[in-house]
Amino acid sequence: MSTTREGPNPLRPYYVPPSIGLPPEVGNATTSGATHGVGLKNGSAASYASSARDIFIDIDYSEYLSESSPGTLAQIKRLLDQALYKYTSVLLAQPFEVGKTVLQVRSQMPADGTIPVAVVEDMHRQPSKYRDSAYDEYPSDDSDHEDAYFTSAARASHSYTAPRPRRQYGSDISGYTSPLPSDAGSITPTAQFKLNLKRADSVMEVISQEWSKEGAWGVWKASNSTFFYSILLKTIEGWSRGLLSAVFNVPDPGAISGLGASVEVIDTQYPWASLAVAVGAAAMAGVILAPLDIIRTKLILTPISSPRRSIMQNLRALPSYICPSTLMIPTILHSLVSPLFTHSTPLFLRSRFAIDPVLTPTTYSVATFMSSTVELFIRLPLETVLRRGQMSVLASPEYRIQNKSPETIVDIGPYRGVIGTMWSIVREEGGSSGQESVVGTGGARASRKTKKAEKRGQGFEGLWRGWRVGMWGLVGMWSAAALGGSGNGGEF
Repeated sequence: MSTTREGPNPLRPYYVPPSIGLPPEVGNATTSGATHGVGLKNGSAASYASSARDIFIDIDYSEYLSESSPGTLAQIKRLLDQALYKYTSVLLAQPFEVGKTVLQVRSQMPADGTIPVAVVEDMHRQPSKYRDSAYDEYPSDDSDHEDAYFTSAARASHSYTAPRPRRQYGSDISGYTSPLPSDAGSITPTAQFKLNLKRADSVMEVISQEWSKEGAWGVWKASNSTFFYSILLKTIEGWSRGLLSAVFNVPDPGAISGLGASVEVIDTQYPWASLAVAVGAAAMAGVILAPLDIIRTKLILTPISSPRRSIMQNLRALPSYICPSTLMIPTILHSLVSPLFTHSTPLFLRSRFAIDPVLTPTTYSVATFMSSTVELFIRLPLETVLRRGQMSVLASPEYRIQNKSPETIVDIGPYRGVIGTMWSIVREEGGSSGQESVVGTGGARASRKTKKAEKRGQGFEGLWRGWRVGMWGLVGMWSAAALGGSGNGGEF
């Protein structure tokens, strides 16, 4: 009905036969191919392939190739733009990072080494615990020395000697009392650049005092090391993810997303295996870059007048480029938190709750913001432990330069492992005051009074120093993404 050898069908003169297909003479030869062997069939297949090849040759791909394959100069320009954007982001966030790090590692014991009243009352309850250390400086009762009051040298024996100051352990003392003996290996700050912080949770106070004592260089300390650390972290994490994917034969979403497509863990064939690979790669990158992270923390907490401030000088001074064994656990735990929440949140939202960034963008944005908030409050205690552990490593004999501990701008809190450091911050280090109700006696109507009660430790607030800065950063990023109109606004 379509075409014949005589020409087009007179009933459909507008019909144009397709250019692809077998010509009429080849079609007739094909019908008799069963009797003439295979050679004619091969010829028909060759002519079909030739026709298909002609179709693809006629298509012009120049407009597609010009956009998808930029030149060398365009790629260099794109890399420079990304590096400039990253460095600008580091400069904007570095003052707050410096303030948060100072509050995390700072010991909350008073600057003069005194102890609060609550500790003194504990001494009264357990006097045997402190008796030996409290009265070691006083002479014992069985001493052989006696004054010769009934000899000719009696007048000389009454010469005045300055009395030694006695330690007061009374409950009527308000505020603080005498200092406790400090550890021999503790890091002491320099007097000139020491920060006299009045509040334990004020990042702006740290920034203000850094600006007044050290100027702009003090506020933007360790900016270069932070920039290089962030760049190397992404690079090594991507390389580690590709290595683990090849070893365990697991799809790597990072390799696809590097071509310009947005691919998440849930879009792979084995999402849980891809999630494990991504988290393992982040842990590997954190352990590999642990020496550079130690240097970054050191540059933040030491004054700008200290020698050897460059990154290369500090790297050469390190005894080893391997993560110290005491920092292995806190480094791995700190490196796991962010990628675990970043990759698992879309997986749970889309697979368990059917919350999609395209179908339900608002709900997805709010849920992602809540996940980032939970991640912040889990990461901050581990970050506090890690920073204190890094300064403890720098004070060890292996990392000392010329047998001297680094001079810091604040007193450094102790490091006792992950659980031990958290317990020390919450229950032992420093003190906090609260209101305690007391029932008065006398008369039929008893009066209820309040007095300040001293508690040992910083409480759980000491584990989340700098959380306000982190929350403001999350709110700013979420608001910018939401106002930008992106479908997955609020995805951090």
